[in-house]
Amino acid sequence: MPLLWTSFTLVARSREILELDQKAMQLDKARSLSQQVAVYVESLRSHVTAVARTLEVEATQSSFSDRVARISDAKALERYVGGDSRFYSFSIGDATGKAARSGAQLPEPAIEQMLQEGYLRGLEGKAMVGPPVFSASLQEPVIVISEPVKPGAVQGVVLAVASLGPLWEMTKQSGEEGLVDVYIVDSRGRLVAHSDPERLKGDPDMSGVEIVREFLKSRGALAATVPFEMPGEKSVVTMLGTYTRVPDGSGWGVIVQVDEAKAYYSALRMRNQSIVLVTIVTLMAVVLGTLFAGQISRPIQDLAQGARKLAGGDYGTRVDVRSRNEVGVLAEAFNQMGEEIQKAIDEVRRTAAVNKELFMGSIRMLANAIDEKDPYTRGHSERVAYYSAVIAKHLGMSPEEVEKVHLSGIIHDVGKIGIEDKILRKPAALTDDEYEIMKQHPTKGLKILDAVPLLKQLAGAGLMHHENVDGSGYPEGLKGDAIPLLGRIVSVADAFDAMTTDRPYSKAMTFEASLARLRMLAGKKFDAPCVTAMEKAHAAGDLTMAKARKASIGSRQAPAVTH
Repeated sequence: MPLLWTSFTLVARSREILELDQKAMQLDKARSLSQQVAVYVESLRSHVTAVARTLEVEATQSSFSDRVARISDAKALERYVGGDSRFYSFSIGDATGKAARSGAQLPEPAIEQMLQEGYLRGLEGKAMVGPPVFSASLQEPVIVISEPVKPGAVQGVVLAVASLGPLWEMTKQSGEEGLVDVYIVDSRGRLVAHSDPERLKGDPDMSGVEIVREFLKSRGALAATVPFEMPGEKSVVTMLGTYTRVPDGSGWGVIVQVDEAKAYYSALRMRNQSIVLVTIVTLMAVVLGTLFAGQISRPIQDLAQGARKLAGGDYGTRVDVRSRNEVGVLAEAFNQMGEEIQKAIDEVRRTAAVNKELFMGSIRMLANAIDEKDPYTRGHSERVAYYSAVIAKHLGMSPEEVEKVHLSGIIHDVGKIGIEDKILRKPAALTDDEYEIMKQHPTKGLKILDAVPLLKQLAGAGLMHHENVDGSGYPEGLKGDAIPLLGRIVSVADAFDAMTTDRPYSKAMTFEASLARLRMLAGKKFDAPCVTAMEKAHAAGDLTMAKARKASIGSRQAPAVTH
């Protein structure tokens, strides 16, 4: 890893330096060429301006129209064209339209339009350096330059069509034989010159190239270097482009761009070589490390695996590490610790089982004591607990919640301990006063559970089993969802057991008849979802008379009844 980090750090640093050098080189190249372009165009404009200034001096000696006629007769403008001259045509026109001309005739609409515009602007006293125009006959771009002759009022206009061919040679030299693309665009994004002359034969509009768009948008920026993408022969190519403005106010720009793969070739090559070297060294390190470190790593792995098993609850886990070094000592201590933990866990489990048995036994003993006070309801608490658990199961409760509901069913009538036996054992219907006393048993049950707060928290809500969903129940007259769910469950279970058990004042009903009765009272006295859950339990075979009888007899530790 250190070797890998060092290698990539050095490569990244080298790439950064190379990027800075590449950007600086492109910027220098673009600025140098922009200065050359500005000097060249300025030299053309200065030449035309010099002719206009000369004519202004001589115009005082005779009328300007006569001077234009003499220049035309003497063919005096021929010295400005031909040979090594950068001008293809030169002309001087007066305000009446008379002109002296020399040089090539370029009857091309675009050039004629620019000449006409230059002439009109000159008559207005304004000089003009027109935008580049590609001449089909000359196969190169040209510009039209005009300068007014005005010793006071405008006398005439000097017009010239100048070659931009020398800019081709400038860009070609800057292109380093095709390593970089160098080109010049005007303020509209149209091509003026390119390091590859073949590009001038195609569409001159370069405004669709991303770097050119950036140049056209950056009205205030003089220069910038940015990466951009452009379509290649097979896929999109990432380029690094630099633009700079020609410092003459023309709005022209010089673009230098290069394929990033070429620009950073040395860095990419260094990276690839580093990757190969690091891969070889890493593989050798892995092989040697595997051969010479196995004696150390294998015991540690065994010990770690044993620790994970122990942490996962497998307290019988032991590790077999035969080593005389610190790892062996640690393994011996680990095994000893596992044995001690196993002993402690076994003791905790045994104690927990005893405590749970004592807890549940005490609750059942309390429930049996209640049932013993009323011979007609013997086994009632365990049956209600069984019915309540069945309802909870079909309500989708978790096993832990079902166990809590079962416990609530067992203790639901604990308050009857505080009710006189003569009322509980009365074989006939209770009087109003006796019924009022009987209605106190939920409240008495809550007071009894105050002595066992945890039991009250877990299952005390089941004591609310005499509350009705329509609010007509007791002891508080709760309504709907205000009744705890445990109370609503136990209410259905308690009523079902009452209907299916022989009482002094009523005979037992069948399970089917009792369920129908519950359904009729659903939404009024009983919670409808709880009734539905009990119906599902009966349909699934979880609610049968045999299982109810087994639950009742089992509470008294009687032999299991099989059916």
